[in-house]
Amino acid sequence: MSDLNLRRSSTDKVVAGVCGGLARQFGIDANLIRVVFVLLLFTQIGWVLYLALWLFLPSDNGPSGLESLKRQFSNNGGSN
Repeated sequence: MSDLNLRRSSTDKVVAGVCGGLARQFGIDANLIRVVFVLLLFTQIGWVLYLALWLFLPSDNGPSGLESLKRQFSNNGGSN
């Protein structure tokens, strides 16, 4: 396997591209990862894991979720 270069997918996504990016990295079907995440969402760890991956993994054509949020709030914060 090549080096670990995780990125969220901008093309194979339903919500944030996390499952599509994981599927591409590990060479498995994205729907299988989606099923696993749906099952994990019934536990607290599933929500935390998905949110962390969305916040910290960059998109394959843009910033991470955290960087996007920072940019959005810094642009809206100065218009008082």
